[in-house]
Amino acid sequence: MAKVTVIIPYKEDRGWLKDAIASVPKDVQLIVSQGDGNWPQNFNKALKDATGDYIKYLHEDDMLTSNCINDSIAALYIQEVDFIHGQSYEIYSNAGRKLGLYTPSIQKPTLNDLLIKNVIHSATTMYHRDVFKMLGGFNEDNKYKSFEEYEFNLRCLMAGMSIGYVDVPLAYYRRHSKQTIRTVDVKQRKQYRQELVNSYL
Repeated sequence: MAKVTVIIPYKEDRGWLKDAIASVPKDVQLIVSQGDGNWPQNFNKALKDATGDYIKYLHEDDMLTSNCINDSIAALYIQEVDFIHGQSYEIYSNAGRKLGLYTPSIQKPTLNDLLIKNVIHSATTMYHRDVFKMLGGFNEDNKYKSFEEYEFNLRCLMAGMSIGYVDVPLAYYRRHSKQTIRTVDVKQRKQYRQELVNSYL
């Protein structure tokens, strides 16, 4: 199997870090990157130590499905693409771990598709390491807080990179009151996100 690096960047353990770590297969390089910086900073600083041909991030409150690594690698190889996304289970922590299933409405979105609606579930992506060599890491500007992955995926598509799709769940995404998206200023987030979209129009 091709080498894979999974990076778990975080500032503080919100209670599920051990579950995230336990979901990563033992034959995968795991880098747990804790720091006082924001999520992109904690991810980017770990990139220099990543040895995998493919790189995946995992939030410390999420988990990988047992098939995630193998199915993601197979899709990247067979579809000959630069990065992939797929389905995700959603855990509603305040509802007794009820599971929902997120299925993207568009399997292989274009840049224009993504500018209209972000259909890529952030917990499911995996990238060829060359993507980071070309584009660098995630944008560390705090104005992108809670949609850093969206900004990065727009850059990927703008650069002409190809995206593939895996038609099975690749991650467990936890919805809870401490999620970053629930702690940011909604009005300001909407403004920054629209400014980002406008920069591509």
